[in-house]
Amino acid sequence: MRKLAIALFTLFTVSSYSQLDIGSILEGGIGDAQTLLRGYAKPFPAGFGNGINGGWYTTAKAHKLLGIDIAIIGNGASVPTSAETFTFRNADYTNIQLYDESISSAELPTIFGSQKLGDRPLLKFTDDIGNSISTSSLPGSGLKEATGYSVIPSAMVQAGIGLFKKTDLIIRFVPKQTADEYEFSTFGIGIKHDIKQWIPFVKRLPFDVSALIAWNNVKSKFFLDLNNAPTQALEFNTKTFMFQLLASKKFSIFTVYGGVGTTSYKTDVNMLGSYAIAASETTYTDPISLNYDSSSIRANLGLSMKLFFINIAAEYALQEYNVFTLRAGFSIR
Repeated sequence: MRKLAIALFTLFTVSSYSQLDIGSILEGGIGDAQTLLRGYAKPFPAGFGNGINGGWYTTAKAHKLLGIDIAIIGNGASVPTSAETFTFRNADYTNIQLYDESISSAELPTIFGSQKLGDRPLLKFTDDIGNSISTSSLPGSGLKEATGYSVIPSAMVQAGIGLFKKTDLIIRFVPKQTADEYEFSTFGIGIKHDIKQWIPFVKRLPFDVSALIAWNNVKSKFFLDLNNAPTQALEFNTKTFMFQLLASKKFSIFTVYGGVGTTSYKTDVNMLGSYAIAASETTYTDPISLNYDSSSIRANLGLSMKLFFINIAAEYALQEYNVFTLRAGFSIR
């Protein structure tokens, strides 16, 4: 499971950033580079921040005392069409401008945008006194062109245990994993509580009702060039929060479940290490620090099937980036 999570992270962060000529971007200076990369990279932290809140539950019913469940969760956040481009305006930049001087703004591909040359307007980079340094364009992943979909994956391991008063404690935890190419850890905690028991008229309803509050913290670091620049790394840290009111109804081995509430994320993306820019004979240290955050209404609907102790579920959530979730595990009591 840990290897799967690392592989997914590596695929959509390191590989995408390695396609981008960071040296060319930094030729425009730190301020311009920050502004450009903020728009270019946004779909990944937004999609990941929305995605990892999937799969916290498959029923509104709480475990009996000391009942347990353990599950592997896979999420896919769909990148909306609106996030495949971002607006570049000359007025927002000092040393980076559109190569075509007849226009002042253009739609550029984001990290999940098009790879077609016709969809990638050229940018020109100048130094502080206006001398032209280079031209470049932003490469999209071309994922939608190749597969028909742009999806940002995430994966989790989760365990829950029943406590008193129809309350479940839910934990997501991977201790810090370190290898030559990466560092990774995650911790999350959730509380699900049966509120049906406290409301007189709700007690009579023929389905379960509860409330869920959950928090995630995912920390990762990917080393970009182990041979030539071993200190260069991409640091990617995400915190999420979710609150939902839940309802579920069991039919034999099937349970229909859903919820409505809010979800939010905060992500920091930092480029660490030293980067030498030959054109300006400048070296930048830890040049990029990007911060993303957002919140949205979240509504999801799912179906789970339980055979003996085995529990398999699928759900779809409507939110800022819609998320499809598959979950497999076992549950006792």
